[in-house]
Amino acid sequence: MILELLVIEPPPPGGDSPDLRRRFGARDRDVWDRLVRDEHGRIFNLHLRLIGDREAAADLTQDTFAEAWRSAGSYSGESPPRAWLYGVASNVNRNWLRRQGRHEPPDEADDTLPDPEPTAEEIALLRERTDVVLSAVRELPESYRRTVAMRYFGGLTGPEIAQIEGVEPGTIRWRIHEANKLLWAALAPTIGEEGDDGAGQDGELRIAP
Repeated sequence: MILELLVIEPPPPGGDSPDLRRRFGARDRDVWDRLVRDEHGRIFNLHLRLIGDREAAADLTQDTFAEAWRSAGSYSGESPPRAWLYGVASNVNRNWLRRQGRHEPPDEADDTLPDPEPTAEEIALLRERTDVVLSAVRELPESYRRTVAMRYFGGLTGPEIAQIEGVEPGTIRWRIHEANKLLWAALAPTIGEEGDDGAGQDGELRIAP
């Protein structure tokens, strides 16, 4: 799957318990300090990969943690703290895009698009041109992009994303499937060009931790 190329790194193990959720909701400073240390880089990467602007991504990262702190009273404890944090990050990113006047197309499936079947060589070319893949991700409909960000940039599970989005887990699986189809439809025409001219050797997007 094309989206597998976008995984940054797995989330840290553990990090969830009833006591942790209670302390997180109560704004326990030790819990929050640890969350900031563990997730700051991943939240930054999420914003950077979605908007492609390092300065704006840094600002949105700060906005995410500030908004999470302000909104901690609304944390219900039904999801792990890091999953809830990525929901906040997703909303912060979406609101920023709207303030920039970026209007999103409706989330409509295109049943005429075939399921993606890239060859190993085509996947290798895309792996060398992460920037091209990310540009295509930024053009996805809003809910698809949001789901992709939380799943592949944040490492959340399908059920965690479903809880954040207020939908069934099957809807999340469908969004990812449709996002992959849209990405391949956008990227397939460029694969031949990338292979013909040898581009991509120095085109990899390097994301700072």
